[in-house]
Amino acid sequence: MIRVFDREAELNAIPWPEGKRVAIKPNLTYPRHKQGVTTTTEVLERVVVELRKRNNEVWVVESDGGYGAWQCEQAMEGHGIPEMVARHGAHWKNLTKSEWVHLDVRRGLRRIKLPFSRFLRDEIDVFITMPVPKVHCMTGVTLGMKNQWGVVPDPLRMNFHYMIDPSLLAINKSLPSPMVIADGTWFLDGNGPLDGNPLRKDLIIQADSIGEFDRYMCDLMSVDPTTIAHLSHGMKDGFVPRRMEDLEYDAERLEALRYKAVLKRTPRNWMVLTFFHSKYLTRLIYTSWFGRALHRVFYAIVGQPTMS
Repeated sequence: MIRVFDREAELNAIPWPEGKRVAIKPNLTYPRHKQGVTTTTEVLERVVVELRKRNNEVWVVESDGGYGAWQCEQAMEGHGIPEMVARHGAHWKNLTKSEWVHLDVRRGLRRIKLPFSRFLRDEIDVFITMPVPKVHCMTGVTLGMKNQWGVVPDPLRMNFHYMIDPSLLAINKSLPSPMVIADGTWFLDGNGPLDGNPLRKDLIIQADSIGEFDRYMCDLMSVDPTTIAHLSHGMKDGFVPRRMEDLEYDAERLEALRYKAVLKRTPRNWMVLTFFHSKYLTRLIYTSWFGRALHRVFYAIVGQPTMS
């Protein structure tokens, strides 16, 4: 079931859990709020309040930024989350600094041990993902499934990009009782996930299934899901519905909201895309001595990502 609310509407129609241990995964892909890039603290707080009303133990979770660009603590503090959760008797956690386990991910003859959070596996009853709908220069879009790349606790998770499609499927299928409450205050168009054109939508979109949410959002954004590699992989598995007819939603509301998302890759995007799915080129460019030296020079010229 897909439910679409105006941002300030009552959220009583959402099937909230009661008396459960709940983890909320916002999108904190930047150390402070950026329109269309990160989940707004205002919508996050509304979700925390509703959950606490129903006697849930609530945790807001995130991992350190990729390639050590920033620590989870910086993103939490930059969004005012420690103070917000304290007001409501909730908690927050850096998954990078908690215990890791591993998921066995396979695709053909390839096999990896993907880092995962023992906390999410063993100590949570319900997982709520709060993505921001965006285009993405590497994966086409980032919606419900892709938001969970941030629960991989290893900051060097780019080393697993070459297996990102089966990894995202494995992560999302490992989550306890997952649901989506997307912060559609802003969508992101043009170029994502960190830069682009924010589009004011003032929506909250809830779905009982992550796969159904991604299928619905592709239709809303006029994106063919079969052209998005991780969604196509999810369709083959049955995690993502192939047909809109398999979803329950308000067709008239969807028609009113539909627009054409546009992704415009930059020359640097195209360069990075050439090795995004290569295990060896990724390690050469990022984690080898050559890659580390290259990035020190690059950041000395253009500045650290946190400064942009």
